[in-house]
Amino acid sequence: MFDLSQFEKAPVFAPDNQIGIVLSLPLAAVIEDPTQPRTEFDADELAKLAVDIGRRGVQAPIAVRPPVDGIYQIIQGARRFRASSLAGLETIPAIVQADEQAFDDYSQVLENTQRDSLTPLDIARFIQKRKALGESNSQIAKNLSEKPEWVTYHLALINMPAEVQQAYDAGKLTGAKATYELRKLHGKDPEAAKQLIESGEEITQVRIREVSVPVKPKVMGEVAITPKPTPAQPSEPLPVPSTVMTEEVIEAPGPESLASPSVIGIYQGDPVRVLFQFKPSAPGLVWIRTTQAQGQQEVLADQITLSRIEEHHP
Repeated sequence: MFDLSQFEKAPVFAPDNQIGIVLSLPLAAVIEDPTQPRTEFDADELAKLAVDIGRRGVQAPIAVRPPVDGIYQIIQGARRFRASSLAGLETIPAIVQADEQAFDDYSQVLENTQRDSLTPLDIARFIQKRKALGESNSQIAKNLSEKPEWVTYHLALINMPAEVQQAYDAGKLTGAKATYELRKLHGKDPEAAKQLIESGEEITQVRIREVSVPVKPKVMGEVAITPKPTPAQPSEPLPVPSTVMTEEVIEAPGPESLASPSVIGIYQGDPVRVLFQFKPSAPGLVWIRTTQAQGQQEVLADQITLSRIEEHHP
């Protein structure tokens, strides 16, 4: 059993003749990083890669950390490592990376997203981990060379409603943006989202928006109203009455103010109270509490439908 905690210490630099060159390492001397962002591996795609590697070998070397007790930990290349094992290879080409910056998990996410091999849920879990470390959405987006809204879309994959989760697991949703839009619809109109999911049709962003916007029904028997013609102006001006009557202007009273306003909304079909006293961890989020429960949770603000504003009585 390897002591993985050793890899959390300062890197033990490999000999100069190992740095930056391609080595042929025994698979038995290589292990995966247990904290890597990738958590999902498509079995079919892995099998295809194994067949290709068995025929042509590993075309791109993996990157590993300097050895600890003769064991190298993977920085990049977990798929190639697993496929090589499936293909029955005994060795794998690798480059020892001694640059400390290359050890962080941002490099792992960037490597996978650029190869389009990390699933949206893998990325969402990575973002969740970085936020737990105190990083903001904008920081994470900058480090991944993405826009802040890209981070927001992926966060929608965390703690999805059951119906949305089922649609994602079934492959009906193919991206973070579509999942975000469907979850947004579910927050405003759970029944409409459920009907769309169960319809069997492709769940695209366009289709979600169509369901989100209600179609105004046509009214049967409408009759076009022709405006009355404007009467011709008289040739001579009308006489001005000698006495002009005026009406007394009564000012309407101003709106009544609330001493302790409370916003009630609908989230995933249930009434919730918006908790303004708690600071959101990032823009676009808000803290809420269900009207029945005492616990609170942080959710996407645009998933809440405003219901009413009332006086709060603690």
